[in-house]
Amino acid sequence: MGKSQSVYVVADIHGSEICWRKFLNAARFYNVGTVIVAGDVTGKALVPVVARRDGRVEANVAGRVQTARTEAEVQELEARIRFNGFYPYRCDEQAYSDLDADPERRDRVFTEVMAQTLRDWLALADERLHGTGIRALVMPGNDDGWYVDDVLGESAEVVNTDGRVVQLGEYQILGFGPSNRTPWHTHREYGEEEIAARLAALETQLDPDKPTVLVTHVPPYGTGLDVAPKLRDDLSVVIEGGETVMVPVGSTAVRSFIERTQPVVSLHGHIHESRGAARVGRTIAINPGSTYSTGTLYGAIVTLRADKVVSHQLVSG
Repeated sequence: MGKSQSVYVVADIHGSEICWRKFLNAARFYNVGTVIVAGDVTGKALVPVVARRDGRVEANVAGRVQTARTEAEVQELEARIRFNGFYPYRCDEQAYSDLDADPERRDRVFTEVMAQTLRDWLALADERLHGTGIRALVMPGNDDGWYVDDVLGESAEVVNTDGRVVQLGEYQILGFGPSNRTPWHTHREYGEEEIAARLAALETQLDPDKPTVLVTHVPPYGTGLDVAPKLRDDLSVVIEGGETVMVPVGSTAVRSFIERTQPVVSLHGHIHESRGAARVGRTIAINPGSTYSTGTLYGAIVTLRADKVVSHQLVSG
């Protein structure tokens, strides 16, 4: 196994269309054969774009009501909404009132819009990647609803790595998208014992003669890749001496798995502000970080040869 192989990894794009487009262009730009999303593909908010009776169209974007009148202005407004990782939803005043009054309907519409947006993204991926030989591996994270698996399964070019071992030439990728418990009670969370059990079950699918690339959305505990503000029960940030208290919030089960199995590299996300690399035994662990709401895509390029990391570099664009 003398030939080197390079992968590009990002995480936590959270519905940002510009970040998705940059991700699809990354293989050619960085001259890598495989691109990976290490969890959290979908966004966090639906933004109604409301047609008023007097012909105005309004949307509340980042706490400020923005107005459009022509179709071109509406499309520009929707583009600004998508730039921040939110989902524009065109509706009239009655439909907007119905959403406001019916939380179940609002959640259903939100899910439908997220699913259709992801289908559109995957259609773009299928078009751009077909026949290129580039592999795109996309894994849901804790913030992604369970419907995301079905939508990813519709793609001809994008492979969902969550809960699977995927072959990648001379390497094998073990993917795991859920996180440990968070204060936010998101879609895909487990206790540490459950994470350990699920990783152990996946381990039985590994070929002991092949180097492993581990991709878990949640980073290993206590590595500096998992440092986030400490929160109180009411979700307010703990501040002491005028500074935010930062604490490790990664998974102890993921760390134990890495310490025991020593994959050649482990790739993570989840904690946007903890961009960096760390060693866990012989394994290099990497969190590319995220600043999706600015339109900048943080990533990392990792070059492998045999059972070693030849180089790794944090990049942005």
